[in-house]
Amino acid sequence: MDRRVMLRRAGTVAAGVAGGGVAGIAAAAPAQAAAGDPVIQGEFNIVKGATTLRNTGVQAALRLETLTTWPAMDGRVMAEPALRIKPSGSTIVNIAEAGAISVDVEGNIWLVTKSTGDSTEAHVVHTTANSNRIVPLVPQRVLDTRYASSRELVPYPHGKFDSSGRLLGGQQISLRLTDYMYQADAIFGTVTVVQPLANGFAQVFPYGVARPANFSTINYASGQVLSNAFVCGVGAEFNTSYVTDLINVYTNATAHVIIDLTAVVIGAGRVNPAFAVPVPASRIVLQGGKPEWEK
Repeated sequence: MDRRVMLRRAGTVAAGVAGGGVAGIAAAAPAQAAAGDPVIQGEFNIVKGATTLRNTGVQAALRLETLTTWPAMDGRVMAEPALRIKPSGSTIVNIAEAGAISVDVEGNIWLVTKSTGDSTEAHVVHTTANSNRIVPLVPQRVLDTRYASSRELVPYPHGKFDSSGRLLGGQQISLRLTDYMYQADAIFGTVTVVQPLANGFAQVFPYGVARPANFSTINYASGQVLSNAFVCGVGAEFNTSYVTDLINVYTNATAHVIIDLTAVVIGAGRVNPAFAVPVPASRIVLQGGKPEWEK
């Protein structure tokens, strides 16, 4: 019995390939395969050269499918992975071809975008593990202390406002933003102070941290109507029933306060699509052409 027949009997044959072979699906005993030998499922297939799959049609040259799913406790359906790239090294080798992908030992995904001779241009792919994104919103007013209906997102409002709804000087309130976002990292917005009763300042800062002593989001004089933009981190309430996405607002002089949201910074979280400005991923493909500076 020759060597090829023995290899084929070692496991189920997945597919025939041309070239040096491809990596196997699961680790087992090594199977030394010569060029042109099939991949043995369930075996560790050792190769010494690259394998090219060439497709002259419009569909993908390689498809990996998994049909196994698992029900999660929260009702989600969790899929088995269809592909695994074993992490190795601290970056991708500098002679990798354009389009090459690697995962380093820190979990970063590297993609080579340009390859010329003995040098490459590689970039880390942005994921929720190493970056976030800014999602623009249709501007939303989440607080206007002049109106009772616009103070409904303030938990525990007792003793925080005067009879006209102004935020009392020296008081701090929280704003629950869970209608707009889930597990956000930060928000962009504007704060407006309306006719404060004295000179002072207001602060917008993350929920769950001590109020910063030497910091102000806006400074105002008595009787002014004044606005300023801000970026603020977002916190969560863990002590009672779990509530995500809260910020704090403080003023040292009694005044009406307005908070408007314009964008959300998201990593692993989500934005309520009802309030997000739609930015379709296909817009470049659909619009085509070139920007003016390239024409």
